[in-house]
Amino acid sequence: MARPKSFDEDTVLDRAVQLFRERGFEGTSMADLEAHLQLGRQSLYNTFGDKHALYLKALDRYQQRVSDTMLAALEAPDTGIDALRQWLESNVEALTAPGARAGCLVVNSLVERPDDPPMVARCGSARRRIAAAVQAVLTRAKLRGEISLERDVEGLTALVVAHSYGLSVLARAGVPGPELRAASEALMAAIR
Repeated sequence: MARPKSFDEDTVLDRAVQLFRERGFEGTSMADLEAHLQLGRQSLYNTFGDKHALYLKALDRYQQRVSDTMLAALEAPDTGIDALRQWLESNVEALTAPGARAGCLVVNSLVERPDDPPMVARCGSARRRIAAAVQAVLTRAKLRGEISLERDVEGLTALVVAHSYGLSVLARAGVPGPELRAASEALMAAIR
């Protein structure tokens, strides 16, 4: 008879997210996972599968926790251009907070493992969700006269998404918050 689990799976996944954000998939060994998650190898395998399966579950958890929180303001039904500005500012704040130089797990995953189909699929889903939220905001902003009627909403959407991913890469590389804020403000000025 199997013993009952003496750990909370959500807590373990949160710790795995933290470790994978800091070290990446390749930079994290099973021994690292055992030590950081405070679980034996067999418990990890029995609960989460191999390292790759755990990484995918950690990526799902990250999207559930971080992406849902970060996108809530953009996905609200009556948001306009100010919500987009605030979303970019929130990204910079989250990426440059003390001890938060790990970047975005979605972006890190795309950079580290572009040839991993299940990972790329999850990351693609996250990107499409961001793009849909940004496009809806820009469409409303255009209808309200917050941005020029001449603006190409699809092109601007792609630019904003690329910018947000770039913020993550630059923050992970140590670019200071004021520089990232200045880039976001320049983007917002160009959108209008």
